[in-house]
Amino acid sequence: MSKFYIADPNIITAALNDKEFRVYQYCCSNYNVTKRSAYIRIVDIAGLFQLTKTEVEEILIKLTTVKVNDLPLISMKQDKWISFDMPSHKHFLESIGFKKFSNIGFKTLGKHFQEVHSKELKTDYLYPTLDQHELYDQLEDLPTVELKKIKKSQLMYPWKLDEVIKNRA
Repeated sequence: MSKFYIADPNIITAALNDKEFRVYQYCCSNYNVTKRSAYIRIVDIAGLFQLTKTEVEEILIKLTTVKVNDLPLISMKQDKWISFDMPSHKHFLESIGFKKFSNIGFKTLGKHFQEVHSKELKTDYLYPTLDQHELYDQLEDLPTVELKKIKKSQLMYPWKLDEVIKNRA
């Protein structure tokens, strides 16, 4: 999957034709989730879907009239230039837990990483100085009764215990 984005499943119930749906999905895919801002360039949409600038403008105007969850799909505001917003998409993202500049999840994740990396694993192995070949020889020399008392978790190379038991059978 080369591009992943989150979209409201309620959009399916909206009265959109194919072109309007594709344009809206493109806008959702370009929505910046961390900054919670829409990135919509009419020229980009026109080039991608091989539409004229006028057709894209008409589609965007139509999307301002369509409402999902009592919010318009797209809102437009004109100052020096036209700025777009996606109120319905914002509401959907808030409903599933995305919040603007929220780093609570990052703090929690950072604590988790800190715990994982700070824990010291101390395991007392039998024969800790032996490499796997020397361990095999050591286990091979043990009587069967003592060999059965050894657990895999006690060895640094647990597969060697399996090999010795297999070769004895």
